[in-house]
Amino acid sequence: MRKTSSSLFALCAVGLLGAATGWLGGASSPAAGPGAADPDAGYKQIFRRLDADGDGAVTEKEYTSRSRWPAEQAGKIWRASDADGDGKVTEAEYCRNRRVTDKAKEVFAWIDADKDGKLTEPEAVAAAKRIFLEMDKDRSGDVTTPEYLSTRWEWDVEVNFLKVPRTRKQAK
Repeated sequence: MRKTSSSLFALCAVGLLGAATGWLGGASSPAAGPGAADPDAGYKQIFRRLDADGDGAVTEKEYTSRSRWPAEQAGKIWRASDADGDGKVTEAEYCRNRRVTDKAKEVFAWIDADKDGKLTEPEAVAAAKRIFLEMDKDRSGDVTTPEYLSTRWEWDVEVNFLKVPRTRKQAK
């Protein structure tokens, strides 16, 4: 990689986490429609369709057989949704994965200035600069802890980094 300010990239990563959790807009799912009482209503409707036996959990087999994705890709999506690694995806896990995925797509689109579906280093640096300018309230060229903390963060998606590696239970 060319010599580029590593602190700018670190700032970009921190800023993008903020963006991914709401900096760019509201938290409701697109499927629910604006102003819906339950922002996950659309996701829940899809979950019920995927839950073939109606037991409140979707197995990998149910997901891959009822998803619009090819089986290999559907399996990857299902595994990403199974946050606790217990071999089933609950409605809450499914909705959380959809919210995170949809936010990540918004952030990607925001950074992808030329809208070619790829992120370049200049696009990432430009995004980091926009984030930095948003945080540098007094335009001093430095972001202090109070400035950072006063930045508009909307934590609409809880991100839990697992402290221990999850294990996958064997399917029966």
